[in-house]
Amino acid sequence: MTPPRIARLLLRLTLSKEDRADVLSNMDELYDAKRRAHGSVLTYAWYWIQAITFSVRIRMAFAHPRRTQKPSTNRAELVSQFLSDVRYGTRSLTKSPAFTLAAIATLALGVGANTLIFAVVKEVVLQPLPYPEADRLAWVWPSGNVALTLEQFTTIEPAVAPVADMSAFAYRAYAISGSDTPEEVFGISVSTNHFNIFGLQPLLGRGFHAEDGLPGTDPVAILSHELWQSHFGGDSAIIGQRIDLFTAAVIPMITGAFTGSQHTIIGVAPPNYEPFGFATQVFTPLILDSSDPAFSNMGEILAVARLRGVATRDQLRAELSSVTARISSLRDYSEQIATEDVLDLHTAMVGSVRPAMFVTLGAVAIVLMIACANVANLSLVRTQARRREISMRRALGASRGRLIRQLMTESFVLSSFGAMLGFSVAWLALPFAQRALPPSIGTIAAVTLDPGLLLFCLAILLGTSFLCGLAPAIRYSAASANELIRVSHHQSSGKKSNTLNTAFAAGQIAMALALAYGAALLVTSFNRLTRTQVGFEVANVMTVRVAPSEQRYRDTEVRRSLFNRILEQTRALPNVTKAGAIHFLPIADGGPSVYFLTDPADPENRMAAGYRVITPGYVESMRIPLVAGRVFEPRDDGGTSPVGILNQSMAEQLWPDGDALGRTLFRTSGRVWFTVVGVIGDVRQSGRGLPPSPEIYLPLAQSQWASSMTVVARTTERHAGLAPAITGIVHGEDPNVPVTRTEWMEDIMGQSVADPRFYSMLFSLFAILSLVLGGVGVYGVASYVTNLRKEEIGIQLALGATRSRVIRGEVRRGAMPGIIGIVGGVVLAVATSRLLTGFLFEMSPIEPAVLTVTAVVLASIAVTGILLPARK
Repeated sequence: MTPPRIARLLLRLTLSKEDRADVLSNMDELYDAKRRAHGSVLTYAWYWIQAITFSVRIRMAFAHPRRTQKPSTNRAELVSQFLSDVRYGTRSLTKSPAFTLAAIATLALGVGANTLIFAVVKEVVLQPLPYPEADRLAWVWPSGNVALTLEQFTTIEPAVAPVADMSAFAYRAYAISGSDTPEEVFGISVSTNHFNIFGLQPLLGRGFHAEDGLPGTDPVAILSHELWQSHFGGDSAIIGQRIDLFTAAVIPMITGAFTGSQHTIIGVAPPNYEPFGFATQVFTPLILDSSDPAFSNMGEILAVARLRGVATRDQLRAELSSVTARISSLRDYSEQIATEDVLDLHTAMVGSVRPAMFVTLGAVAIVLMIACANVANLSLVRTQARRREISMRRALGASRGRLIRQLMTESFVLSSFGAMLGFSVAWLALPFAQRALPPSIGTIAAVTLDPGLLLFCLAILLGTSFLCGLAPAIRYSAASANELIRVSHHQSSGKKSNTLNTAFAAGQIAMALALAYGAALLVTSFNRLTRTQVGFEVANVMTVRVAPSEQRYRDTEVRRSLFNRILEQTRALPNVTKAGAIHFLPIADGGPSVYFLTDPADPENRMAAGYRVITPGYVESMRIPLVAGRVFEPRDDGGTSPVGILNQSMAEQLWPDGDALGRTLFRTSGRVWFTVVGVIGDVRQSGRGLPPSPEIYLPLAQSQWASSMTVVARTTERHAGLAPAITGIVHGEDPNVPVTRTEWMEDIMGQSVADPRFYSMLFSLFAILSLVLGGVGVYGVASYVTNLRKEEIGIQLALGATRSRVIRGEVRRGAMPGIIGIVGGVVLAVATSRLLTGFLFEMSPIEPAVLTVTAVVLASIAVTGILLPARK
């Protein structure tokens, strides 16, 4: 049955010659389809309504060719139109629940991950320091490679006074006694101008006065706000009280620094006061005693400065360069001093994590972009399925701008739900993220989701709605009504639509490949790091740190006797085969350096090396290989000639001919220090990823310095009762001696690689998400294109084409996004991998083998995504 002739004639007269044939042909086909579905009467009426409406709108357009609608400036009307679009968009999305849920879940993953990572970056890297004029604070030689003696600092400080005020500090450990269980707390000894440098004063009491740093003065201390609350109940009467605060030295202490068994509490620091980025529980004054040998011999002092007036860091560098050139003891460090920078304090504190944070933020942003590309692809497919609706709205006079606004509003509604769910996911994941953060990040700041992150989420919301809705909005708003009617009837996707789908899928694969390659690099690097030999055997070694105070154990013989008794009883425990002690445990502790001479006739040629104090049994307990000579024995005590052991690196550096045994090293004063009796293998003292440095080992029985020691006990098997047994031995000797860090060496080694493990796991998670999203994107495009071609495929099968031949043809046709994505991904991976250079251990950022494997994995995922819909 043909359409109403008069109505058809009306349309024919109304339409232009260019559009007449296409529109009439499509209207005839629509009339025939509706008549079969709804009957002749309803279809007859529908055709008349369309013809009249269409004719009236076109006549009005021709009657007023220059008439343009003035945009409404009424704010209420604009809001009303927007809310109307939101309601329409919400109803439209509810009609496609599968698409809506998939898009919201995809965006929620991207938004949630970005919100969580940005929360960490904001708190750790972007948050300014809470000090007055914090930008005027600088950390001098922040890496710690240049550690000064007090003598050197007292020479440098007045020399730079015209441009900056300087303050020194040294890490310390203290023992608080008097409670049921003695406890070790950590803090710093600082110059008496410390609080003035930072522009703050204690919450209670007073800061340090200049006389507090003089030898022989009554020992004083300032407590952290947290220690004041936890140990003293926030009692304001604590000021002026004396407490049992002893020095639990992990490095040689300066004579006279704490002469006496008690300290007077003179102040309580402000809450959360962590001036150098770590929990500081006690502040004590550095004692400037030039009569003490350590004053000019022990390099442990770090320095901060506050710039004066309009002085700059460049001026401070110039002053430092000038004064250090005049200090003979620093000439050996001239190259390091020249390369080390003077950084603003905030940069110095977060410098080690800043690159990692921004690279992580970039990686998670790629995940969000992949998610947006995926949703945009889904939106294209969904919008293509709505061609009838869009064609009718265009035919009824809807402008291109109106269609763009509606489609973008739908994208905004979709992105809003995704952003809200993503923010909720980030909030729920926050406690788990805080526990997963490595110490280098977690100890700098407490990460929280604050209202400021809502602005970040809003920015993500606007960005995702723009990225997800722009392509379909522009593509289908630009098409003419005739094109849309024709396309909707013939169910053809059109070249432009397929091109956009292909571009989005290829983009997802490219970004996923770059991210997966970065994750593969980090995982490979981490595996290499964990397989690196550290110079000793870590299995079945228990470590227990024992910290007797120097005040309670001033007599070195008493200290030695205490450790000898502890070790003797430890060796007698079941399953313990060897036991010893060291005052700086490898991997867990850093360690001071000490100056020495190889020739007393050449005092200007001072050298430096790491300084370790050990007991007999330590080398055997750790199974450090003996290269030459012997290890320490019980006979190496205070009544015999002083002896020492060198590590292999130091022996080869000093005597390349290999003749180190029997050589003598001298103190900087020219006095004999010790004779070399052994050479042992190198130990990576400061971490797996750092090369061994020259080290000196001295026996505890001949050392005047070390007090705090770590007992190491090698056992036949790992069992939970060993740590309590050793702790019981210590407290059986003295219940007031703190026992801390009772850990297996394997666990300490695991903690030492917490950073690379965290980043490799995090990037692996990002890579898995990107691979899943990329695979879904390829599958979605291939499935849609194949579905459009099912009639053609049916004809091919009917004409005798085999199933395998059809599948091969569809795979070849659908492989284009995968090929483009793999090629683009390889280029992107090579271009971006250099950002990971600082995170890789003994690896180049360009690893062809790793890149090839990653590309093959991505290609396999892409082929699977193409093959599945083709087989279906």
